[in-house]
Amino acid sequence: MTHRRLFSDFGRSSTVAIAMMMIHGVAYAQAAAQGAAASASDASIGDIVVTAQRREQKLQDVGVSVLASTGDELRAAGIMDSKDIAKIAAGVVFDSTAGGSLNANLTIRGVAQSDFSAFQESPNSVYIDDVYLASSAAAAFSFYDLARIEVLRGPQGTLFGKASSGGLANFISERPTDQFKAYAEAGIGRFDQLYFEGAVSGPISDRVRARVSGRVERADGWFQNENINGKDTFETRNWGVRGQLEADLTDTLQARLQVSYDKSPRHAEGTYKVTPWYYDANGQPLPLPADVDYYGTGPGNDLVGYRDTISNKQAGSFNNDGFIEKERFSPTLYLTWNADNFSITSISNYTKFKINYREDCDGTPINFCLYDVGQNLDQYSQEVRINGSSGSINYTAGVYYLNVDQLSPQRFAYFIQENNDFAYDATDDMRQKTKDIGIFGHIEYELTSQFKVTLGARWTNTRKEFDSTLLFTELGNGSGLGSTIYSPPLTPYIFNTQTAPAQALAKKSMWSGKAQIDYKPNQDILLYASVSRGVKGPGFNANLGGLLDFSNTGYRDEFVWAYEGGAKLRLFDGRATLNTGAFYYDYHRFQGFGFIGISSLVGNYTSSFYGLETELNAKLPFLIDVRLGVAYLHTKVEDVQTAYDGVRDQQSVGAPKWQVNGNITKTFEIGDDELLLGWSFDYVDDRYSSIDNNAATFVPGSFVHDARITYRIPDKAVEISAFVNNISDTDRMNFVFDYIHTTGSKLESYAKPRWWGVSVRKEF
Repeated sequence: MTHRRLFSDFGRSSTVAIAMMMIHGVAYAQAAAQGAAASASDASIGDIVVTAQRREQKLQDVGVSVLASTGDELRAAGIMDSKDIAKIAAGVVFDSTAGGSLNANLTIRGVAQSDFSAFQESPNSVYIDDVYLASSAAAAFSFYDLARIEVLRGPQGTLFGKASSGGLANFISERPTDQFKAYAEAGIGRFDQLYFEGAVSGPISDRVRARVSGRVERADGWFQNENINGKDTFETRNWGVRGQLEADLTDTLQARLQVSYDKSPRHAEGTYKVTPWYYDANGQPLPLPADVDYYGTGPGNDLVGYRDTISNKQAGSFNNDGFIEKERFSPTLYLTWNADNFSITSISNYTKFKINYREDCDGTPINFCLYDVGQNLDQYSQEVRINGSSGSINYTAGVYYLNVDQLSPQRFAYFIQENNDFAYDATDDMRQKTKDIGIFGHIEYELTSQFKVTLGARWTNTRKEFDSTLLFTELGNGSGLGSTIYSPPLTPYIFNTQTAPAQALAKKSMWSGKAQIDYKPNQDILLYASVSRGVKGPGFNANLGGLLDFSNTGYRDEFVWAYEGGAKLRLFDGRATLNTGAFYYDYHRFQGFGFIGISSLVGNYTSSFYGLETELNAKLPFLIDVRLGVAYLHTKVEDVQTAYDGVRDQQSVGAPKWQVNGNITKTFEIGDDELLLGWSFDYVDDRYSSIDNNAATFVPGSFVHDARITYRIPDKAVEISAFVNNISDTDRMNFVFDYIHTTGSKLESYAKPRWWGVSVRKEF
């Protein structure tokens, strides 16, 4: 049985097993509802308040496929990083192409922008406190002092600032309080992890409140370097602070100033697990056998002359060139004016973000190649919206403005090929300016006490200007005569509004919309059906590999017609919820990602996606809390020009057919104290990291499970926890690059190995 078949069979059997667990859990709760259920918490599930429709509503009253989790729930599940939310959100993958904190690619229902170029924007927007992050690198962060997260599946173009054709994630911080509150938490873990976080909140006067929170963390590298004097990589070095000042300027006008500063000082980052590959007699990519000297560099060796014989997937042998450093400064002013039947909100934000990254891109002890990328981004956004109600109508309307100016140089160099036919040392200096203006409106009208109709629309005008200059400092001529060193650098490609006025400036007016009907026969059942139109603007490709000309540097805007239906059920007097959503996406000019040579390329394709998610959240008898999720997905991207098989229909990038996740917690009462035993798991099915779906870009499915034990002492407001993440030490692959024709290998990026630790939290 093949490796893929094993994972496929596991995915099907796991799904059946989880479905049976859901049915059994619900049936068990029903049978015991009149007896032992009285010992469970009386708190209703689904009462968490969300702002998925830009006003406060209970989760079960919102006709949107949304995953919401409070900060306490996230902490209980051991989720402390933005990318970990995929463990609790069905149909969501949140990973990095490089395995560390270079970027965070959010995939929702198979919709993604996996291009690792720093300037690219995702169809799935990431927000912090309702402020859009224009950089995927800024979305890879450790959060702290969090009130909740909300993950919205499906197009969200009518209400949120940046039109999101696939969905979005919103991380919402705790607000200042009118009573004194504080907490301190410290923890240690494997790889000499050490962190501290805390917050202090309270009133300054009758009308003024403040909150200061922060986190500092460090850990040694977990990707082991077996090279002599080699340094382990994927270290953790970061700290952040957030200050908030909230004031009631009048009885109806409230202002809140929030300033965030996060910094990750330079530390060791990268690299990849390297596997030699070659082409068989039919031109198909395959792993290179250990006894075959395909490249003339020795049996089993890649083009560089190296073969990794280290069995540990979290270890390699490589020279130490890799590092990363990041910095984000983001002040935001929130103004809210409350009248009798409406409120007006203004959100003004400025964000300054910087990143510098270097990797040993061959992953070997040979000084073969080097990849550098940087980003220096300035972003300003302004949103003004009105929310109100009148009789049977709730409405939202507003305007949104976004201005992003960023520099993003990339460099790729073959050092081992210096002074020969294959020499290559190139830099692509890029600058991209983006301006978006949006006008939106959203109306909910209650036809009767049971039926509600929702209509929404947004007009967006986007303007994107791109400047790209390709510089060669050395280049082989391929004729056997060696290479040429250029000083000053050779500039064969200059792409801007002067040299390519018709291609370097992309302007587009787009519209998105939504029509939905909700049927709520009683307080425990919500049925909804909707049709939405989502959009994403045009963009540009980096030309680091020198493969592009003016005609194919840019790619067009995309739009999708999304059809969705769902049910939200409250069961057993609010002790359980069962939410299901099914969808069909009809994509036009879908922006699909492919990796060719050293170039990341986005093209436009006709595509269709369909699938469903089911999530169960239940408080069972005997103080057992259960959270389970299952997602099924089918994607088809039509007429893809593949690297090895001609033109074919393919799967979308990062689109697993099955995902299953769950969290089960048992609480024991020990006098006035509590002991919580938690177990969580998630399975992510097979997927591909490039639109051409070739064997070298196959990412196998994986099952990861964690355990956590917490002892709570309520009268002292103390919580002591211990955890083990990735108990089985599963080698979870995040991403893979096809470098066969470049280095005779493929590069595999992996997630963290087994990790354990303990923490103590004290609230004041």
